[in-house]
Amino acid sequence: MDWRLWQRAATYPATPITRTDWYAPLASVPGGGGTAFPRRAPTGTHFTAALDKVRDYAAERNSTALLVIHQGDVVLEEYWQGYTPETISNGMSMTKTLVGLLIGIAIEEGHIGSVQDEVGDYLPEWRQDVRGKLTLEHLLYMHSGLRNDDRINTPFSDLVKMYMGSRVNATALRVPIVRAAQQRYEYNNVNTQILSLILTRATGESFVDYLSSRLWQPVAAADGAIWLDRPGGEAKTFCCFFATAEDWGRLGLMMLNQGETAGGSVVPAPWIEKMQQPSPIEDTFGYHLWVKARPPDYPTVDRAASRPFAVNTWYLDGRHLQRVYGVPEEDLVIVRLGEQPPTWDDEVMPNLLVNGLRQDR
Repeated sequence: MDWRLWQRAATYPATPITRTDWYAPLASVPGGGGTAFPRRAPTGTHFTAALDKVRDYAAERNSTALLVIHQGDVVLEEYWQGYTPETISNGMSMTKTLVGLLIGIAIEEGHIGSVQDEVGDYLPEWRQDVRGKLTLEHLLYMHSGLRNDDRINTPFSDLVKMYMGSRVNATALRVPIVRAAQQRYEYNNVNTQILSLILTRATGESFVDYLSSRLWQPVAAADGAIWLDRPGGEAKTFCCFFATAEDWGRLGLMMLNQGETAGGSVVPAPWIEKMQQPSPIEDTFGYHLWVKARPPDYPTVDRAASRPFAVNTWYLDGRHLQRVYGVPEEDLVIVRLGEQPPTWDDEVMPNLLVNGLRQDR
């Protein structure tokens, strides 16, 4: 019996984003120093008014942090509920995008051949299995056909055993395939955990070390942390990376700049572009990155206040509305962290800011 699963299930906090003390053990992910962003006051009457509306929108919806970066400068930074610029919180499924970025780096370095490589080339456990014929692209696009048992009302689902349990990789490896690949899009946490296992097998490095050296240090972030399934165990890569709002902003800015930072290239530009291309069977999702606004998950949201993204916008999505939006056309990055809000619409904040900038021209 996995006692950690039962203990974690019995003590799971009502505020899983901000209760960082509950997650144990955490492995430190060394960063590159956390150099402060340049700050400046916003200019333009309409853009300034839009920033005020965005601040109010976030404040009214259980947020702990809000950051707006325009042309590389922080123009709005707000914290609530005792949060500060140094406070870390759980990014939840925004962690998936980190895995997607690292796959691109591993391909560039030659550890992985291409997204068309078969999973069985890296996982001997699946080599003689139909699952071994899946490609990395099937996993990245979330149309692998692997069982998607994401129930949260039972301790026996694949998701709960991965999230709460002590053997995250072993649990993922046991998940069967239930339909042919590329038949249906299903947002499945197993896909990401398998991708990270492939990454560690291909590179010969732990996920923590590879994340730190290839991504978190190069973007000059402060130290982050990731949840392990047990002491000395494996990282839960589908869910649970902890960082500050500003460091999520650094990541978003690097992606906005096609993989570049002041220190040089971090992720190949063609890979950043590929991540933003939608799946052939799901136009909202790319390679572990959301590329189009989805209908809101919250039935009480005011749809009259929203419309499609004004311009191309991609975003990282974490449970309870952890968000990093990137708006390349307007050189904007928006970060929202916090607990679950009563209502939310992904189109509101990007559109307010884009329209404000346009009206000031």
